[in-house]
Amino acid sequence: MCRVTVFGLLIVAITLAVVLACGDGDEPTPRTAPAPAPTTAPAPVPTIAPALAPTTAPATAPAPAASPKPAAAMEIPESKNPGGTIIYARPDLGSSGGVNSIGPGWLTPWGVAEDVFTWRFRDDGSIDYNYPQLAVSFDLAPDLSKVTIKTRQGVQFHGGWGEMTAEDVAWSYNMANPRITPHSITGSAGNLSALFGDNPVKALDDSTVEFTFATFDVSWINNTMNTGGNVGIGINSKKLFDDVGEDAMKSLPNIVYTGNFELDSWADGDRGVLIPFVDHWEMTPQVDKVIVQAIPEDATRAAAMMTGEVDAAFLPTSKTAELADLGFITTSNGNASQQGIYFTGNYWESVHAQTGESLDVEGSGVYANDLPWIGNPFSPEDDNNPAGMDDMEQARLVRWALAMAIDRESVNDQLLSGLGGPIYVEFIDPKSEHWQDKWYVPYDPAKAEEWLDKAGYPKGDDGVRFVMPIFVAGWEIQNLVEEIGDAVSGYFAKIGVETPVQKYPYAVYRPGLIGRTATIPILYFDDDGQSIFPHDQPKGLVNSSLTRGGYCVCFEAPEISKLYMEAAKEPSKEKRNDLMDQFFDFVHHWALQPGVVSVPELVIYNPNSIAEWQMEPTIFGESAFGNIVPKR
Repeated sequence: MCRVTVFGLLIVAITLAVVLACGDGDEPTPRTAPAPAPTTAPAPVPTIAPALAPTTAPATAPAPAASPKPAAAMEIPESKNPGGTIIYARPDLGSSGGVNSIGPGWLTPWGVAEDVFTWRFRDDGSIDYNYPQLAVSFDLAPDLSKVTIKTRQGVQFHGGWGEMTAEDVAWSYNMANPRITPHSITGSAGNLSALFGDNPVKALDDSTVEFTFATFDVSWINNTMNTGGNVGIGINSKKLFDDVGEDAMKSLPNIVYTGNFELDSWADGDRGVLIPFVDHWEMTPQVDKVIVQAIPEDATRAAAMMTGEVDAAFLPTSKTAELADLGFITTSNGNASQQGIYFTGNYWESVHAQTGESLDVEGSGVYANDLPWIGNPFSPEDDNNPAGMDDMEQARLVRWALAMAIDRESVNDQLLSGLGGPIYVEFIDPKSEHWQDKWYVPYDPAKAEEWLDKAGYPKGDDGVRFVMPIFVAGWEIQNLVEEIGDAVSGYFAKIGVETPVQKYPYAVYRPGLIGRTATIPILYFDDDGQSIFPHDQPKGLVNSSLTRGGYCVCFEAPEISKLYMEAAKEPSKEKRNDLMDQFFDFVHHWALQPGVVSVPELVIYNPNSIAEWQMEPTIFGESAFGNIVPKR
């Protein structure tokens, strides 16, 4: 990798004025393992009466990072922006969204939108995943059929739209749930559909909301109905809807929430201006304004920091490390995104795990071509299997060979400046107290080649065994993930697997995930690929048939569905931990989601602009603009 030098950053800075001018262990022995049973759905999980044990933070949950200023640091530039104004640069800025549409998920961690619960760091650095935000208390039914939530009183909506009531909370959730509002495309639509089904949320009085579960999931409180997790929503104003209608609520000035910042202006893909909401129920930010500026080029964002044009930025890890070495300060939400290979196309469930409905996978065309990384449990015997080996074991050896071909330490050192770390199986970080050495994947290209030979894929005269494209989905770290994809492709080429890295927009790839027709592996973090999640949180929802009709990775196995449903209904944290251990045993054995590297979520800021910025925990790249303490 060619690292950008300080001189290079300054050269790039020449273009910045144009950007900103428009606004202010041992390897398992190969063996023939039984294929997942494709013919029956898992047995129904009985309803459990005891009260739910809360999901708690890992004992070693990461605290926000602060980089010390080195002894021989360069002179940090003074900000070129007005005092009290913070310009924050990130790679992209999507649509501002609005009611039941897909806007930037950052509005909740930034502090614009709020949900009933959120995540907060405790004083000891651990995480409270069930911190009440717009809720003050809840009562979970002993039979886990419903939850009644008391909402916070005195909460005001932006724009003078009055006080939030339980009716606003119920209406907002019903508008986001596609089983109630079919045209909803909010990012949490599939999760809300699975959790509540067609049960409408009801306001019992001005401060009491009743949520009836279609399928209880222990993650309802720390993920689905939570701004820190992956799929929370923002509470909107029902009165605003009644007065102006749904269409008008998808653009300013009618994008109205309850957070400590409100949107002052928004130019899709370019710039958003956030100003403090002085009537917030909890706190008023100390800054006068936060301008979020989209600057796609990594080098240009870094150069903007060097010249004082911007005050903080989200950058690839290697560039963050360079600026930290010069005396800029890092802060973190405590999370690391786990990039790994998901072997899409291994659809092993023949019936829907929840409904028992036939999925007709065998006749769908997915298995029309015999792809080396995809095992076929429906027709496990074919004409290219080595003697004594079925198609499931053949594909398992291929996936294991590919997993062993990646030098994770080298990827971390060269692309992340050593600030990340190797990931051997997605959803579990080796730094976790729950890590077990049996889940380790060695870097062993010689054994990888041996296993590919054993699987019946020798090298041709051109040195190529077969071609396997991979798709990269990087979001705000797109350039970095593309580099990781290129590195993985290079390692695969060394063992004879030609791997074109597909870098087209995610929107082009996504329909195959929704329709369960995708067969090209994806380099991604998945919903659960975040180091910040607690070990006992049920994992694998989108790696199963349970989200059919919505997003998946996409591979599906009845074992994963069964483990997820058991964990989702299990009130004991210890038993959930055991179920998740079984999950990792399964995906590790079958090499369905080998990890590559964890990417820490770091933000760099200018200490001449910002005296302190302690983020709050979240899976998103940056959070808690309200916690920024300006230097000027």
